[in-house]
Amino acid sequence: MAGRLASRTAVVTGGSTGIGQEIARRLAAEGADIAVADVNAADQTRELVTQTGRRFFSDNVDVSDEESINGFAARVRGELGSADILVNNAAVVLLADFDHVTYDDWRRTFAVNVDGPFLASRAFLPDLKKSGSGRIINITSSSYWTAPPPFVFAPSQARYLSSRNSSRP
Repeated sequence: MAGRLASRTAVVTGGSTGIGQEIARRLAAEGADIAVADVNAADQTRELVTQTGRRFFSDNVDVSDEESINGFAARVRGELGSADILVNNAAVVLLADFDHVTYDDWRRTFAVNVDGPFLASRAFLPDLKKSGSGRIINITSSSYWTAPPPFVFAPSQARYLSSRNSSRP
């Protein structure tokens, strides 16, 4: 199927379920080949993408780990070629009251929600520049504006939102 994204490769972090899965499906419907980086298996996403006739690659990736995301970028290049689109969608949402959150929980939230988009963007930046029309799409939550009762997610989103405009390819 030819579409607006024919002969493009899109990378979606956190693409095994939910919004990330739907983003992958829609990009494939527009003609893009899809690579998914997630800590969970992306079998359902694979099925949705391959039904469109597009190629699919996924791997178990911790976006907060530089070696993990850099290795994934190299494997994507080997399987699908250079990336043209990066969708930073992976996130951790802690549904807990502040007094029940450990420091490790807090750090993990920031590592995935803030460090993850930075590391993924750096890993794929050479591809995006080479593309000539490369794009980075950062997904975030409206909880930054109106924090839900479990408070922990919002601060990481605030930090992420304040940093995202400083990283232009």
